[in-house]
Amino acid sequence: MDATRQAAAVNAIEASVGGASLTRDPAMLAPFRSGRNLPIAIVAPAGEEELSRILAAARSAGAALQPASRAAPGRDAAARDKIIILDLSRMNKILEVNEELAYCLVEPGVTFQQLSEHISERGLRLGIDCPGDPDESVADAFIQRRAGYTPYADHYLMQCGLEVMLADGRSVRTGMGAMPKSTCWQLFKFGYGPWVDGLFTQSDLGIVTKVGLWLMPSPPAAKPFAVTVPGEDDLAALFDVLGPLKTNMVVPNGVAVANALHEAALAGKTRRDFAGSGPMKASEIGKAGASLGLGYWTLYGSLYGLPENVSIAWSMISDAFSSISGARILSGTDFANRGLWDWRAGMMSGSVGAPPGRVPAWAGGSSMRVSPVSPVDGADVLRLYELSRDAAGRHGFDLLTETNAIWRSAQHLQHICWNGSSEGNGKVRTCAQEIIEAQASAGFGQTHVEASLAGAARASYESGATAQLHARVKRALDPANLFVSA
Repeated sequence: MDATRQAAAVNAIEASVGGASLTRDPAMLAPFRSGRNLPIAIVAPAGEEELSRILAAARSAGAALQPASRAAPGRDAAARDKIIILDLSRMNKILEVNEELAYCLVEPGVTFQQLSEHISERGLRLGIDCPGDPDESVADAFIQRRAGYTPYADHYLMQCGLEVMLADGRSVRTGMGAMPKSTCWQLFKFGYGPWVDGLFTQSDLGIVTKVGLWLMPSPPAAKPFAVTVPGEDDLAALFDVLGPLKTNMVVPNGVAVANALHEAALAGKTRRDFAGSGPMKASEIGKAGASLGLGYWTLYGSLYGLPENVSIAWSMISDAFSSISGARILSGTDFANRGLWDWRAGMMSGSVGAPPGRVPAWAGGSSMRVSPVSPVDGADVLRLYELSRDAAGRHGFDLLTETNAIWRSAQHLQHICWNGSSEGNGKVRTCAQEIIEAQASAGFGQTHVEASLAGAARASYESGATAQLHARVKRALDPANLFVSA
């Protein structure tokens, strides 16, 4: 689209909703730059009526929209040039929270913090599974298939019922919501016929305008715990012990396993707090863990249920993890860093809050993430970590990593941190792309990535048949390519 048509498209959208809902201020757009790419405007509808008008104006003008549940620099940086970011953050109504049946229905702009405050104000005995950022959209955690820390950590599984606006402006309710006067929209996922909710995750096929999510009833008892081990290679032993405990649901939560650098960053420390320069050696990483009273790796889990059942399960997990040489099993009173423990324990109990520090601050405030998935298996997890660590080290970066074990798979969140400079951005992107390629060659695929890495992640998956299927669905639902993804 040439500059004249771009301006006309933005003018048409602005005319449809008014200037208060749209900005083309260069200062507001600059933080969303991705390489040489820059959006031409950000439009933020206040509700479905405005959203419908925006889609109609964009269709008529031939514009392209990149939806974002909550547009924020670093979270939804524009990876496509000359697009209009469709920011859904003003669509932020909590439509229903049902304590008896433990579910909520929210618009896409609702954050975990907002939902938590709403539940607290009403005194409801419900917990929320937050993937880590209180300001993240509840809907986006489902759309991006993010993982959290409670037994409800699998947001894709816990989602129940969507409302979606298609490119032609039609609103569609999925599952039981397709039936007029349905009593079970947020209770039974599938309805009758094909189940289509997954089409609208990590896709450019429509706009999610409402999402239902199951919430965790507050349990009679809960016991958060940590297991910390001293050696880099002990990662394999941790997962070999954890695997059967997860498969048999002895430890039902989204179990996090983080390296010492990740926990040091969460505790508010930075690379400058430790001696030397460049990627830290294993011995130095061990010392970073020791500064927090931890080892090289720390696992965080929690037990839930009746007090007597929790006590029995605690004996089981204590015996299991004690089989690892040098392992220490910790609970609240013997965890040295209280701020870090309080956050970790709170997240596993269904609370929402910010950790004492931020991972990107480790090396200057910016980070690029890759997110491969592996089996909950010691050899596989260690192999994935080592190839990722080595690739990061070759480019001069530390690897800060946390893994969430859910059901039978482990979702890894690997950070490469830098100071945010444009020169550093290029180096980090090259490093991340190399890591993605190395992981794919070893059989580890991405679950979600930064916007600028989406092409590399997509290329590792799309065989001819898969790409053709996606293209056929796209032509059917959005033939004019109104929506673009990262």
